[in-house]
Amino acid sequence: MTNENLLKSLYERYKLNFQGQEIVLGDGRTDAELVLIGEAPGKDEVRLSKPFVGMAGKNLSEFLDILGVGRDSIYITNAIKYRLAAISKDTGRLVNRPAARPEIEDNRSYLLEELKIINPKLIVTLGNVPLRSVTGDYSISIGAVHGRILKTQIMGGEYEIYPLYHPASIIYNRALKDTYINDIKSLKSIIRS
Repeated sequence: MTNENLLKSLYERYKLNFQGQEIVLGDGRTDAELVLIGEAPGKDEVRLSKPFVGMAGKNLSEFLDILGVGRDSIYITNAIKYRLAAISKDTGRLVNRPAARPEIEDNRSYLLEELKIINPKLIVTLGNVPLRSVTGDYSISIGAVHGRILKTQIMGGEYEIYPLYHPASIIYNRALKDTYINDIKSLKSIIRS
């Protein structure tokens, strides 16, 4: 079976298990050497049915430009493939909310199978949720491990992970931008070697 067929089967099972959710599946090369994993889609991603297309997508484009990597050469997905939303107490509007541990756990096996199918050389986790989902370690923090290679086991294989802050975190915390850019430059040298 091809990677495309394996992913199609995985995604059909995912859609059945999470019926009624606003689902956005992974996108990109199914044989990519580099996989990027975010937390969950937001309203723009749901509207366009594609990961990382909103404001975080703009930051991701800058990230890819620095790396010298085209979006069409990688695979992009989320640890949780449906929108996590709540009604804002302030505005009464639907807003994104953080993932709860049971949601991470409910989605983890699907993410790990997705990664096993694609079999990348390097997995870049964007934020705490994908980092914890891939490693299964809920005590780990992006602030402690960002910008360096970690190794983890996924369904019998060893994979390298490069944790980064999520591009959206730069929107809300401009002070992280220099750290984020330095981590990306380090990642670029890793990819080139």
